[in-house]
Amino acid sequence: MKKIFLVDDDAVVRALYHRKLESGGFEVLLAEDGLQAIQLLGTFTPDLVLLDLMMPRLAGDSVLRFIRSHPKLAKLPVVILTNAFMSEQARLVSALGVARAIVKADCTPEKMLAIAREILGITPHAEAKSPAPVAPLLPAAVDNQAREHFFKNAGSRISELRELRREFQSGPESAARSGNLGELYSQTHYLTAAAGFAGCHYLALLGGVLEALLFELVEKPQFVNSSIARTVVSALEYLALLMEDARTGRRTDSLTGEVLIVDDDPVANHIALAAVQRAHLTGRTTESPLAALDLLAQIRFDLFLLDIEMPQLNGYDLCRRIRCLPGYEHTPIIYATAHGDFESRAKSIVAGGNDLIPKPIFPMELTAKVVMQIIRARLAASGPGPA
Repeated sequence: MKKIFLVDDDAVVRALYHRKLESGGFEVLLAEDGLQAIQLLGTFTPDLVLLDLMMPRLAGDSVLRFIRSHPKLAKLPVVILTNAFMSEQARLVSALGVARAIVKADCTPEKMLAIAREILGITPHAEAKSPAPVAPLLPAAVDNQAREHFFKNAGSRISELRELRREFQSGPESAARSGNLGELYSQTHYLTAAAGFAGCHYLALLGGVLEALLFELVEKPQFVNSSIARTVVSALEYLALLMEDARTGRRTDSLTGEVLIVDDDPVANHIALAAVQRAHLTGRTTESPLAALDLLAQIRFDLFLLDIEMPQLNGYDLCRRIRCLPGYEHTPIIYATAHGDFESRAKSIVAGGNDLIPKPIFPMELTAKVVMQIIRARLAASGPGPA
């Protein structure tokens, strides 16, 4: 019987993967964080490691470095579980040598079983000969179980997030230093994985981008400012609304779309484009507001990021021109500006914008704003739901 070592700090994820992998004929050993994983790896050698990257105490990349530096473990196949918005971190970790890098929120227990079989070269026929496997579960049964468990516990999770949000909102800078930010990250981390297993796509998507933003802020608390604090609070509030929408079972598609970035600063364009691409959206840039209007005649865009101070046409006037075009009356528009004060925010609302982000842009904050605005627009277009 092949041994799989599952390292994940989420008890629900461990339980679901554990049961499914055992039903497939594997022996499954568990660790709840990186420190415990390293301690246990000194007592046995598994055939495959499933390793969550984002864990407290000791992250997955440190565990992977330990594995690769240990003579007996150096060639051990490792599958890393990552966040859809942490592609750069996954790329760096993958350079250490991994069998597969997969998005945790998208990997159901059924998919994980298929991945383990593929990597270890086990066909279902061969696996049936394994000694006394637990009776396999049907994929639908696993999905239903995960969904039932998710909604059973979702209320308490959201209540905990709301309490942490209130603490963070009352003093973001002190909350970042006190550990509140880390706890916010942990709770969002759990919620995101559970939502993915339950098939709540938009909830998992927003949770994933918020999780990635909080992860960066835990590492760099000095970057917490009033704008980022507003973004975190808005995302937490919208998660609670999406939870209620998810209960209705309304279908949510993958988040695809075209984003147009208009800024006369090429460096700012480059940074913004990278943030948009991190959300797996197609981004286009132009330094000319007039060229932007020409592009609107050729391509249908789902979101705009506009600098305010530009030659020929400022961001406010460009926004007004966009709003006059058929089909763009409600398309999300985010302003990027060096003026993050109230007056600029008020003007942006009057000019038809939806949100504002100050320069210099914190890329993951922009990614979070883009994801949140597109989800809002898609749900608004599909009928009654959270606004």
